[in-house]
Amino acid sequence: MHAFVVAGTHSGTGKTSVSIAITAALMKRGLRVQPFKVGSDFIDPSHYSFCEWAVNLDAFMMGEDGVKKSFLKWTAGKDAAIIEGVMGLFDGYKLSDFSSTAHVARILDVPVVLVMDVRAMSLSALALFEGFKNFDPRVKVVGVVFNNATPFHERLARVFEDKGYRVFGVLPKNDMLRVESRHLGLHLGMEVERDWRKIAEFAEQHIDIDGLLEVSEVEFEGFEEEPKEEGRGFRIGIPFDEAFSFYYRDNLSILSKYGELVFFSPLKGEAVECDAYYIGGGYPELHDLSKFARFIGREAVDEKPIYGECGGMMVLSRKIVVNGKERRMAGVLDVDVEFTPRLQALGYVRGEVVRDNPFFHGSFKGHEFHYSRAYPDQDVRFAFKTDGKGMVDGWDGAMAYRTLAGYAHIHLYSTVMLDKFREKV
Repeated sequence: MHAFVVAGTHSGTGKTSVSIAITAALMKRGLRVQPFKVGSDFIDPSHYSFCEWAVNLDAFMMGEDGVKKSFLKWTAGKDAAIIEGVMGLFDGYKLSDFSSTAHVARILDVPVVLVMDVRAMSLSALALFEGFKNFDPRVKVVGVVFNNATPFHERLARVFEDKGYRVFGVLPKNDMLRVESRHLGLHLGMEVERDWRKIAEFAEQHIDIDGLLEVSEVEFEGFEEEPKEEGRGFRIGIPFDEAFSFYYRDNLSILSKYGELVFFSPLKGEAVECDAYYIGGGYPELHDLSKFARFIGREAVDEKPIYGECGGMMVLSRKIVVNGKERRMAGVLDVDVEFTPRLQALGYVRGEVVRDNPFFHGSFKGHEFHYSRAYPDQDVRFAFKTDGKGMVDGWDGAMAYRTLAGYAHIHLYSTVMLDKFREKV
């Protein structure tokens, strides 16, 4: 099997574009490829949908053993794994390299290819590369890809090679790989039209795919699949489209042990009655969700168990306010949400479950990232106390009926999920 990390010197170097290009080239060669994404980001994984959505590897939320377990699980039966990094190679939690791309590379013991944006750079690029290569000898930086390069950088590549360093690619600027951004990051992969075969041709022209395969041959111990519980006909509804798409693949895999996952699109007018619902984050503020809000409101009143995260919490609230205009939501939670031009929360959170609820017990880890404020009524009951901002003063996970929803995106590797949400009331 082949596995390697595509890392960057900093955010914005083109890690996603380079990783997508390599993935496309390997697919065109007939390899079965599994993409991964270091960190908590939901958006970048969607850009691999032409192959399959990338799986998040996050040492903070999943722990080192969880990272290994997930990697082995998803690479079973695959020929190659591409692990897209996050931020700069050594950028981790609170000015450390914990939960960084380098940390994940060490956990998995796989080589690293560094992507450098070499616009307006000459020999300084060599100094920068050597700094990254020598910073931590436990991290195997095996070479570099120049991004946004010019013909001059072909000459610079020979300088690198004369020093014994592998240059796996010299990529010119290319609009085919460019993705527009907005407040939460890049546009979703499902919102971008791409011809992956053309991308593969571009990659073969500008990237040394054979060289990457040469340096990335690795061996891993086999993965033993855990026995799957019988769902006994229990159906878990998951809205999935441009409005709601922020789901960790491992979370969905864990949920599938409790019942059949039923995906549907509120934006297409779909409303599928199920036994329980998991409503992930996304962009509810960009879409008309009035029909879905009415549907999920009725399901909540009928005491169906519903768990919502961030955007999912918003659709369960009374209303959201976007640019001064109010939009009615499901009205399940006694909470109003107002969108703001400024970032309100971004970072990892640790939380404790402080109130009995249908879904979780003990503690959990996750992250929060939003441009909005929640205004809960004073008598709202909360299930979580976190070290983050939460919905108010670190309190998160508002409750009503059998509904639980908050800002935190919880990784299910970090907590105990209760079986009682499947119980009839």
